[in-house]
Parts: sequence; structure tokens; C-alpha cells
Amino acid sequence: MSDNAIDPLHSNIRAARAIVNTVRTTLGPRGRDKMLVDASGSTIITNDGATILREVESAHPAAKMIIDISKTQESLCYDGTTSTVVLAGQMLADSENLLSQGVPPTIMCDGYNLAASMGVKYLDDVLSRDIEEGDLERIAETAISGKTLASAKKTVAELCVEAVRIAGDADNVKVLTFPGGSLTDSHLFKGVVVNKDFAIQMVDPPKNTQALLLMTGLEVVKEQHTPQVQVSDMKTYDNIVSRSSVALSENARKIASLLPDGGVLFCRDNMADSVLAFLHKHNIAVVKRVQESTMRGLSSALGLSIAQTPEDLEIAASCKLLRNKHNDVHYLFVEGEVDSSQSTLIVRGASHTTLDEVERGFDDALGVVSLVMNGGKVVSGGGSTYAAIASYLRAEAPKVEGMEQMAINSFADTLEIIPATIGEVAGHTPLNCVFALRHSLSEGKLTMGPDVKNINQIIDMKTLGIVEPALLVRQAILSATEVTTAILKIDDIVVKRGAE
Repeated sequence: MSDNAIDPLHSNIRAARAIVNTVRTTLGPRGRDKMLVDASGSTIITNDGATILREVESAHPAAKMIIDISKTQESLCYDGTTSTVVLAGQMLADSENLLSQGVPPTIMCDGYNLAASMGVKYLDDVLSRDIEEGDLERIAETAISGKTLASAKKTVAELCVEAVRIAGDADNVKVLTFPGGSLTDSHLFKGVVVNKDFAIQMVDPPKNTQALLLMTGLEVVKEQHTPQVQVSDMKTYDNIVSRSSVALSENARKIASLLPDGGVLFCRDNMADSVLAFLHKHNIAVVKRVQESTMRGLSSALGLSIAQTPEDLEIAASCKLLRNKHNDVHYLFVEGEVDSSQSTLIVRGASHTTLDEVERGFDDALGVVSLVMNGGKVVSGGGSTYAAIASYLRAEAPKVEGMEQMAINSFADTLEIIPATIGEVAGHTPLNCVFALRHSLSEGKLTMGPDVKNINQIIDMKTLGIVEPALLVRQAILSATEVTTAILKIDDIVVKRGAE
């Protein structure tokens, strides 16, 4: 291989590994935090790999590839971002050793791809299992280990499991943070929280009441194709205004007729002051300019269709309505009487800074629970599954001929970086950790990992209840392999025309 081919490759490897080193020490239950500071001095304290990588600036294309693959991992699995990046970084580091031994990048890539395929098949066929009672809570606890909310992990895990059970999917669960109190004060609200207040305050706001949902506003009568009208005199103008006022009055009266005992109207758009005053007189509260996504949530929670126009309003739905105030912001808690999938996690904490990190932890826990609840399988966590796959690949490598065998053995070494890093961050000597795991695996123990409480000891992750989604590990291996092989295939960097 020519020096001209090697230099860009080594440059790419160094740039990618620099990104990896940024997040490596955040891995595991003893992971360290990073303080992110922007130009204005605003800070974020987190050990969430995805958050850190989103804030990292790098002009190097190889580094950007690492960041992009981390985003893919997060979007598919909600978690495992740091593991993916650490794997990719170590795979690239080990590839330099293979390059020095004369293994061509193309052969290396073939070996890595073969190893990844063999590894995930072993993961699927041997190491993965169906969920058992209590696994969902244990998965959530594993996801939040090492994060700010680990102190209340049992409470958090139970809340996340219940929220996903109600919503069916993590994407349907809304997380709302309120400063004040502690994590143990967090609770699940089976309904929709609207971060709006009544347009006109009421002495006695409705509680057990009736609700209507309206997508359009009540300002002027608008048709789909409204022509421009030139008004030559005030009389004509007054007639137009008068007709609009009549239409508004009719719509207001219709709303009042559908809510004869008072109630609440949620409206996507604005509303004329005259209509607001009329409805207020009839004990009808109005919440205007509600986000469309919130309107859809209300529709689900109330079992009520959203009327596109006032003419489409037909029936009201029963609901419970609670008005509350947090940090000078009013929120409306809306609970319907139907069996709805809408759920909101109300998360409490000491400060906004703390709550930002807590919210990220909740998102991770909700995601992994959702993965498994919707048909996914589980594996032992704590790096044990990566070590088990490494042991299997090392045993199978002699069956492969040529230099690809060297790549498979290197791939196996790479996988051991996960338990080694978890152990190192907890105070272990990495090599001692790896050798202890290899010895245990030689005895057929497939679920051993580093003991983060006792230095240079390993422990059975299955006994501890440390589990994670099999898909998370599977995707981390495949993603790391994909980005590594892509970088290894690059033998030159060409600046495009017009680029600065």
C-alpha cells in the first residue's frame, strides 16, 4: 500500500477516535459527566452520549460519520449511543494494528462484516431470550444506571413501564418537567397536559365538565376561496362587518347550546373578543391557540373528534379539568372518561439544570421499555453479551481461511472494549477485567460482567437482574461495523469545487 493511501486513512482514524474519546468515559453505571459550555456561557451537565455528540463540533468528515451513526442508533433504539461510538472507535484503533501487519483494508472490511454477521446470529440464536416477569422494570433500571435519576430508579422504572403500557409506544408518552420537589414526587397522569391558560379567567373554573374541540378560530367567516372585495363607501363596509358579526354570533350561540351547563372549548386558532365575552357569560371557558399535536392528544383522551369548522360541532365529551400553576406558568390537566392511550409523565426535581438531565434519562428508559414491550427480546447487560459474542467469534475464527481470520479475531478484541470500559470507569484494571471474563467464558458462563462495586471482580449480570434489549446490542454492533468499514474504504479526501 502506498503512503498516499495510508495517510488519509490514518487521518480519518485519528479524527474518528478523537470523537470517541469525548464520550468513552460516560459508559456504564459509574460513567462520568461532561459539562457542555456554549459561546454564551450556558452549560449542560450530562453523561448522555447522544446529547454530548449533538453538541460536538467537528469539521472532519470521518468524525461527522461517527456522529451521524450515533444519531441512527438513537433513532432506532433510543439508547446505546455511547456503546456504538466506543465500539467504532476501538474497531478503528484495532484496524491500525492490522494495517501494520499488511492486511489490506478491503480484506479487513470483509472480515469485519463476516464477524458482525456471525456475532448477531449468535446473539439472536443463543444469547437472546423472551421477556420474563419483572424484566421491563429491570430494563428501565439498567437504562438509567449512572444517570442523575439513578437514586430513584425503582420509582422511575415503574413509572416508565406503566406509561408505555398505557401509551403502547414511547413516542406517545409526553414527559413534562416541573422544578420543585424530588424525583420520588414524580407521577403519571393518565391524560393530556395543556401548557395554556383560559383566555378569560373564571371565578369558578369548570372541573367535572363538558369539552369541545375546534380546529379553526372564531374571528371572521372565511371561505376556502375568499375573493378580495374593494369597498367604495362606508355603508358597504359596515354591511360586510355586520354579516361577519352575525355569523360569529350564530357560531357562539351554537357552542353555548352544546354546552348548556357550561364547559370548556379548546381551539387551535384565535377567537374574537366578542365571542370570548359571550361564552364567558355562559360559563364556558376558552383555551385558544392550542398546538395541533395537543389537540390530537385531547381528541384521543376525550374520545372526541376535532371539528374543523364551527358548523361541524355536534357533541361534547365529559372530562375532568384541573388548573395548576408551576413557576408562574399555568397548566391545564385534562382527563377523559374513555380508555385512552394518552399519558403524561410529570417529572419533579430540584432545578431546571437537573431536570434536563432527568428528562433525558426518562426518554432513554421509556425507549428501551418500548422496544422490548413491542416484541423485542432481552440479553444480559453490563457488557456481558459483548464479551460472550467475542468469545464465540474467537472460537469460530480458525474455521475461516486467509487474512479474514485476523480481522475476525480483531473484531472479537474490539467487542471486549465495552465490558473493559465499564470496568475501567468503575476503577478496574481493564486487562484484568478482560482476562477474568475470558476465563469465566471458557467455563461456559455467558452472563458475567465487571462488578462496578468491587474492583477487579466480575459478577453474574443475570443474577443482578441487569438486562437490556437485544436489539440495542445488535444495532450497536451493526452500526459500528458499518461506519468503520465505510471509513476504512476511504483512501483519499477530495475537496469539492466551491468548498471553502
